[in-house]
Amino acid sequence: MSTLYIVATPIGNLEDIGMRALRVLGEVDFILCEDTRVTGVLLDHYNIKTRTISYHQHSGADKVSQIMDLLAQGKNLALVSDAGTPGISDPGGKLVEAALLKFGGEIKIESVPGPSAVTAALSISGIPTDKFIFMGFPPHKKGRQTFIRKILESDYPVVVYESKHRIIKFLEELESLTADKDKKTNLTSVVVCRELSKMHETVYRGDPKGIMEKIQANKNDQKGEFTVIVGK
Repeated sequence: MSTLYIVATPIGNLEDIGMRALRVLGEVDFILCEDTRVTGVLLDHYNIKTRTISYHQHSGADKVSQIMDLLAQGKNLALVSDAGTPGISDPGGKLVEAALLKFGGEIKIESVPGPSAVTAALSISGIPTDKFIFMGFPPHKKGRQTFIRKILESDYPVVVYESKHRIIKFLEELESLTADKDKKTNLTSVVVCRELSKMHETVYRGDPKGIMEKIQANKNDQKGEFTVIVGK
């Protein structure tokens, strides 16, 4: 029986990987990578020689068919994303769905858990997190305002990802909608985590306007990956 391993990899610091993940990556027949160059840095660091295959959000039906053929041949595969846990705001979930539809119980799909930007940010937020909602990336254009209103109307803390290109815009929109007295909002505080576990990790806490001003004050603070928690 073939196994498709869903393997979490570091979100920054290469030391943040488990022994089981390293073993699996070294033992499988192929590693499916969001970006083979990014994964290559991790594999080189740990001297892992397993062959890699590119699989990302733009991969078409032919690539999925190739992967299904490998599983049908009895090959064991590991799926990794560029950082964190595959299937969380990336195309990994679609591959798992495709494998289940094609093979059902004829193959094993096994999680090798580990780093996740969502849980890493929540753990240092200082916001009560016995319940929370994860909403992924906000839409770029259509539906963006509705998306942000849903965040503000939520009864629970909300976690989102945002890119360096839109983090200031997101905070501006959050501030604008919060200031609209005609709208029901439950925002109490915001935590913005940048470059978690990396050399330039930065955590901002406060209101959207104050955090935005801190980020704008330093161009370097506008670079990297952002995880935002809107507290309640």
